[in-house]
Amino acid sequence: MFNIRSAVSGVMGLPLSKVRIVQASLGGSFGGKDDVMSVLSCRAGILAQQTGRPVMLSNSREDSLIESYKRHPYFMDYKVGVKNDGTITAMEIKMVADGGAYASMTQFVTWRSVVHATGPYRVPHVKTDVYGVYTNNTYTGAFRGFGSPQITFAYESLMDEIAEELGMEPLEFRRINILHDNDITATGQILDHTVSVGQALDVTTSASGWEEKRARFPKENSGRIMKRGIGLACSYRGVALGAEGVDATGATVRIHSDGSVDVATGLVEMGQGLKTIFSQIVAAELGIPIDKIQYRPTDTSLIVDGGPTVASRSTIMGGSAVKKAAIGVRERLFQAVSEKLDVAPEDLIAADEKIMLKNDPSRSVAFLEAIALALETGLNLSCFGWHLSPPIWWDEEAGKGDAYFTYVYACQIAEVEVDPETGKVNVVEVWAAHDVGKAINPDTVRGQIYGGVATAIGYGLLEDVEMVDGVTKTMNMDEYLIPTAMDVGKINAIILENYDKYGPYGAKSIAEPTAELCAPAIANAVYHATGKRIRDLPLNLERIVLGHKLIKKKRRVR
Repeated sequence: MFNIRSAVSGVMGLPLSKVRIVQASLGGSFGGKDDVMSVLSCRAGILAQQTGRPVMLSNSREDSLIESYKRHPYFMDYKVGVKNDGTITAMEIKMVADGGAYASMTQFVTWRSVVHATGPYRVPHVKTDVYGVYTNNTYTGAFRGFGSPQITFAYESLMDEIAEELGMEPLEFRRINILHDNDITATGQILDHTVSVGQALDVTTSASGWEEKRARFPKENSGRIMKRGIGLACSYRGVALGAEGVDATGATVRIHSDGSVDVATGLVEMGQGLKTIFSQIVAAELGIPIDKIQYRPTDTSLIVDGGPTVASRSTIMGGSAVKKAAIGVRERLFQAVSEKLDVAPEDLIAADEKIMLKNDPSRSVAFLEAIALALETGLNLSCFGWHLSPPIWWDEEAGKGDAYFTYVYACQIAEVEVDPETGKVNVVEVWAAHDVGKAINPDTVRGQIYGGVATAIGYGLLEDVEMVDGVTKTMNMDEYLIPTAMDVGKINAIILENYDKYGPYGAKSIAEPTAELCAPAIANAVYHATGKRIRDLPLNLERIVLGHKLIKKKRRVR
């Protein structure tokens, strides 16, 4: 929203105060509403300025596929030192990211890749270099995962390969090396919170019948046309913007005289459930039903810039700002009610549409009466909450320090069925365990997990953009294949909750981590089923059949 306003202001030569952006209802972004929307808005603005008429621009499917940015393709080289007992001692990593014709988000995407390149494992000695390069391809930008799906595919495939070299089971090798509480990351950060990757491993392997299937499938596959396999992948992910820059956001909560409440933030509802989560927070703090609360669409003339709706930061950052605003306006109600009841404001609570004494709920004032008392005494029942992320230390030159103020942890297991003759891969079932800190709304958390797994199945098996000499050849959805409900299989969403001190009620984040794990889990499962280790995505029909023999020149793979 606010980055669009800045772009339009700059292109049209207008002060920011003369540009207003009002958010319409929209569907998922997944990174796609960033640079593209700024470009379209600037074009529409210039045309409107020149013609004096309202202008609406909407790309055709072909124009969208040609012009919109894509996920960064990566080349990754990993060199790993491991003891015979399975302990990882060192990693040397080199990555090259295709940024396309314009820089866009490449410097931020590659930074996240560097921070997470070793995965959720203890690696005492690390050297990582990443290069973002200009090419004649369509430019690359923000896409769900933002630099982590690529490296997660690399290091999780590698974990299985190393385990096999050592004669270990992939699960055993991971258990030896995973991060625990108070361990130190590759950037030198001490993890001072609950590190739950081991818990995620435990619940997914137990729920999926991992050990039994790992032993049974190879025996059964010798007599099967369709080969079965099971694979897993783990990850950890920094929450919000971290050391990429200043991270802060704001929210306003306003109580009307009739008891209805408005909540507005600088973040954007894009189908991820912000209006539900934020309304729940306000309802909890004010002790009123959620149907009393109206979430207002983002309007740059009515709310301050709260930063972009990216990096899975909305709940932990926006939710914290909303909570502060709700507490602020609640305290004003307490001030008014305390005088009537002749008690201290800190002795009051809000619940069941009443303001009541903590130790004596019978002494109470109805919510509507509390509002009237506050207005009679001239109290302002509109409050602004501002939340700044905790301070972190980061050395840009050395690549050391606290990259993020907290992290989320996850494990996904995929069971697949492979036809080695045709290369068809069916995803039979997925188990996905994600530690979200606190699930404020479990249904939206599960929805994020389902969507993330589906995204990763597309990324891992189907979706591909072909470019020849800088020209996009994939022009429509008959060539750019996305998964349907028939392709996804059964998804078991497992919510883990470990309180985090930085988020509202202990909540952290969920969105992007869900999309970074299933592709490597599928790749490991395909290897378990067929013995073919494929190091390129997508794992399409040709690669499953031909493996490393497949070479297509002048082709760029997402």
